[in-house]
Amino acid sequence: MATATPTTTDPSTEEALASLFAFVGNQDRGAAAKSRHLLESKLDGAAGVIQALLPRVWQPTAPVQTSPSTTPTIQGDHALAIIIHCVEANPTAYMSLTSNAVRRDVEKRFATKKSDDNENAADLQVTDALILALAKLLVGPNSETQVGIATNAQAALLTLCIWDHDVNIGKKFVAKRVLSTLETLWTHLQQQKKRELSAAQMRIAALMVNICVLGDEEMHFALSNEDGNTECIMDKLLNLALQQPNDDPLLQMSALDQLELLTAQPMHLKRAIFLLGNDLLRRGLMCLVGSEGSLTQDAKLDDEWGEMDPINGAASLRVLTEICRVGVSSTSMAIGEDTMSKFHELLQSFQRALHNFQPQGELERLSFIHAVSSLFASCSIVASSTNPSSALAMTNDILQDTNLLHEWLSLHSRVAQPKLKSAVLCSMAQVMEPTLWQGEQDKIRSISIDTVRPNDSIVIQLFHAFSTANNREDSTELLLTSAKSPFVEVRLGAYSVLQALVMRGVCIRLLLLYNDGTSSGSGTCQSSFLEWLLRKENESTSEGKQAKYQIVDALLSCNAGIIRGLIPEKTLRELEVWKEKGPHYAKTIPWDMATE
Repeated sequence: MATATPTTTDPSTEEALASLFAFVGNQDRGAAAKSRHLLESKLDGAAGVIQALLPRVWQPTAPVQTSPSTTPTIQGDHALAIIIHCVEANPTAYMSLTSNAVRRDVEKRFATKKSDDNENAADLQVTDALILALAKLLVGPNSETQVGIATNAQAALLTLCIWDHDVNIGKKFVAKRVLSTLETLWTHLQQQKKRELSAAQMRIAALMVNICVLGDEEMHFALSNEDGNTECIMDKLLNLALQQPNDDPLLQMSALDQLELLTAQPMHLKRAIFLLGNDLLRRGLMCLVGSEGSLTQDAKLDDEWGEMDPINGAASLRVLTEICRVGVSSTSMAIGEDTMSKFHELLQSFQRALHNFQPQGELERLSFIHAVSSLFASCSIVASSTNPSSALAMTNDILQDTNLLHEWLSLHSRVAQPKLKSAVLCSMAQVMEPTLWQGEQDKIRSISIDTVRPNDSIVIQLFHAFSTANNREDSTELLLTSAKSPFVEVRLGAYSVLQALVMRGVCIRLLLLYNDGTSSGSGTCQSSFLEWLLRKENESTSEGKQAKYQIVDALLSCNAGIIRGLIPEKTLRELEVWKEKGPHYAKTIPWDMATE
């Protein structure tokens, strides 16, 4: 049985509230003002009024058995109507106060963690009037000058959606109603055609994106136009981000940033399908990076590629890069052939765009490195998991694309740029072993046959391409040289590549075969790679020691069945002790030997 929220039921207060509600309903401003002043005098000002009214807003869905003498006459939307009147009549006194109080109250009552404050949350009504009142604070005149008011409203609405998704399993359809209300307000803003309302549009877009990443059902609501509208709320964001020509490039940039946030992990099926297969999204992004197509038609394969948008081309490149990463992480999902076919179109166009991108400065070069590596990772993962001929052909095409590979993998062109060298190495590691950038250390320790990874052939070809892009120097030598760099970021980048390589038996053999002529050859360790690995003193930083330990951990964990046939027994025992003792293990020297 629902329990009533404790509220003030003093007869004089109840009479004052009922009187004010009557005047508000009759739109008698003069009488309503007098009644409000009387109420404020009884309840010690605006703070007392909000404190008395706010608990009444949360009306139970089921009838509450209480004594007639203790039942408040003003509850639910009636209490909300009085709060709205007070805010509109005296925004200076009430606006900020109310937004803060509502946010705190919502976060307490609808927290996802169980507590005494929210044990009856499922019994409370979340009315359309409440959702509309909060949504209006996102776009009201005070939202431009007092950003905290809009922030509080946004946080309250998102908390309600998260609670309904996580705890109430969508029973109240809060997300659906919030998105419908936001779509109506967004339409109203666009009809006014005022540039100063751009910030309000982005606040709506940001809340919509935060709701969409909650799950499949929320994404479905954002893509639906059940009210008979010509476009859904997601279409409004796409139009802002992709429309060309665009007379408000800063608004467009903000919209592209919101699209990038849709790629956040963990990924859900409907969001993945939208990102990988939406025609408008693909065509619009390609137009911004130089395609001669349009929002309604893809460019032809023999069309010349134009220049990237001077303002928002880089932002579009980032979105495309993240979509490629979505392609990597979504290969185990039930994505249809039609969506994957459209994703292949995106990959093909993306490769052409990268050929025409001439990065200037460190930031653009970093973006380019991430873009090429994400493109290659998407092609290799798809080719390795489903083996479609188009993805495999693209992978081979990129491996033979010397210009693209040189711009991506060359270390010699970045001699004085350790951050860029580190980015090159880390990006190559992430392509070879996607679990590294997904941060799934448990999965790294026990790679299963179901884990989606590039096949060994593609990884070895990439390893050799790394040599080709660096004046055909031996790839292992390049990695060990980088692993001995005085710059910690370069060393960490090399460690990540070595960790990715030792997770594959065929790649371990390549590393072990390399000997630069300086190895001891004593029978304990004839490999330059093993000799470097066992020298713990060549790494002094904590993060470096952790990274070297992860190489050892991956080497032993991922190759338990073959490792004894590849590494000398004494070396293997030392590595096993290192793995057992942890990253900061150091071989101790007996005291009598140390003092001789």
